[in-house]
Parts: sequence; structure tokens; C-alpha cells
Amino acid sequence: MGTDNGDEWTPRSRVGAVVVALLNGDAEGAERAAGQPPEPHDTPVLDAAIRLAVRSLFDEDTPPEDVAAFVASTAQDVDLDPAAAEALIRTQLGEEGLLDGFPPQVVTDTTWSMLGYLCDRQLGREDSLQLVEQAEETAMPAA
Repeated sequence: MGTDNGDEWTPRSRVGAVVVALLNGDAEGAERAAGQPPEPHDTPVLDAAIRLAVRSLFDEDTPPEDVAAFVASTAQDVDLDPAAAEALIRTQLGEEGLLDGFPPQVVTDTTWSMLGYLCDRQLGREDSLQLVEQAEETAMPAA
């Protein structure tokens, strides 16, 4: 999908391509990237990206009530399962077993929705690009 072009970073993963397209306001490009066949590193990149995004906004001491309030606010703008979104965020902050009761597709869909929302509406372009680049480096080390 891409590599480092001198000063300008481009994504090497489908996850990165979707996020970059969203940040560029290219909904069609994001749909095209998301519609590509799954890649073996999709899950590790997505997991690393959501972990980094959540931890850039919250810390381990964030009370569950604050997470719930954030998710309730997010759910006004994004179509997602609020219980799964809260469990996802709290899992990224170190709690265990919270996602066990949710079907894998709900977890995946919620992760994509939350990542898109956090990158687009909370973190800003530069932080989001750095986050996705770091997620790719973590999940897809250079050969």
C-alpha cells in the first residue's frame, strides 16, 4: 500500500490506508481501501492503532463512569454498540475479559468505528498519522 516517501509517510496497510483516506476527507477512498481483501496484518495493526488512540486520550486511572460518558457522547455521532465501545476502551486501559461476551464481528466493527472517530474527531491529523505509522511499525516490522 505504501512506504516512506522521503518526508511524507504513506501507509503500508489496509488499516492505514482507510485512516489516511478518512483524514483526507476521501470517503470514497476509505470505502475502496476498506473493501480490499483482508490482509494477514489487519488485526495486529488495528489492535495496535486502537490501543495507541485510546491511551493517547485516557489513562489506566480513568474512572469507568468517564469512559461511559465519553461513549455516550460518541454514540450521538457514530453508529456503534455503546456497551461494546465501552468494553473496548476499558480493555485498552488494562481491564480484562470485558470483550469476551461480544461476537468477534461486533468487536471488529466497534474497533473500526472507534478508531475512525478518535482519529477524525479527537486526535487530529498529525497525531493520527503518527499513531497509525507507529501501529504499522509495531505490527509490521520491516523485514
